[in-house]
Amino acid sequence: MPPASAPSFCGPRELLRPGKSTGTLGPMHLVLATAAQKAQRDAVTHAAWGSPLTVAQFQGRELRLRSHPWCRAGMKTWLWVGDDGAVLSSCESFSNHSHLRAPDGTREAGESFSIASVYTEPHLRGHGHATRMMDAVAQELGRLSPRAHAAVLFSDVGAPLYRRSGYVESAAWDWTAPSEGAPPGRAERLGEHDVASALARLRVPDAPLVLWPSAAQLDWHLERERIYAELLERPRPQACGAVVGDSTALWCMMARYGELVLLMLDARSPADAEALLTEARRVAQGARLPRVVVWEEPGTAEVLAAVAGRVGLTRAARDGALPMTRPLHARLPVVEPVPFSRALWV
Repeated sequence: MPPASAPSFCGPRELLRPGKSTGTLGPMHLVLATAAQKAQRDAVTHAAWGSPLTVAQFQGRELRLRSHPWCRAGMKTWLWVGDDGAVLSSCESFSNHSHLRAPDGTREAGESFSIASVYTEPHLRGHGHATRMMDAVAQELGRLSPRAHAAVLFSDVGAPLYRRSGYVESAAWDWTAPSEGAPPGRAERLGEHDVASALARLRVPDAPLVLWPSAAQLDWHLERERIYAELLERPRPQACGAVVGDSTALWCMMARYGELVLLMLDARSPADAEALLTEARRVAQGARLPRVVVWEEPGTAEVLAAVAGRVGLTRAARDGALPMTRPLHARLPVVEPVPFSRALWV
């Protein structure tokens, strides 16, 4: 896999601008989409991600999400186009804070990138457009960011497609509990104004590579919740997290799937984990969501297993959202396990 210093598809130190080509690979090249191109692409990708919204609703959702402060600060929409300007494939990238362990054990602050919405229209598939676009995007991100650590994505189409672009998958397990029947809890609920302070309470995992969300990124998940609550005319959860002692959980509603998903979980003991998950179940039930879903991480697997019977958790291989990593830094081999919290999903 090429390090961040590998040759890119761009000219020397040339700053990419919307609609400007960054070079060629055969008859194709990479561009950043203009606002008009983004709207056009939203209409095309509705077939993959728009249901149950209408095309107009989906375009409005995308415009609203792109207007969110987190997206304005670090989101790009990439197009892989032919010489005639026809779009052959597209994707998005989002900037994340990350920490890479240095040889002396200290943590080096840097930047990693989440890749999302990779889409090639059916009649254009089978020609390698997405693979070449993904290679070009990764190299361009590594060139533009001198502190680049990695590119990550969450595949809904399995691993082989992205392995061709140097991505390596991590294990992906979900723990699911029914919301019905949750007993009274002892955790204190959190509101949206508590997100930043709750994030500051969380322990950063001890791993070679850690991607860490910002408060703005967490609010982006809540913005999705707000949008779907409005469009689908359903109630929002009465809390976005809970605390008990030194332990913290943050969550949001996935209205399309009837789930309350934990974005981040830092449970310092099995008793605290039980209290936080019980409160999540109670909040989900109040919002008429049938289940609570927790992504397993290296730091949460043991405590989730310890309370599974008491909370009603069951563990299963995740169907979709398979986390995959491509190093952009010469010192970063593919490391396993990478702690992927649900907060990092895009």
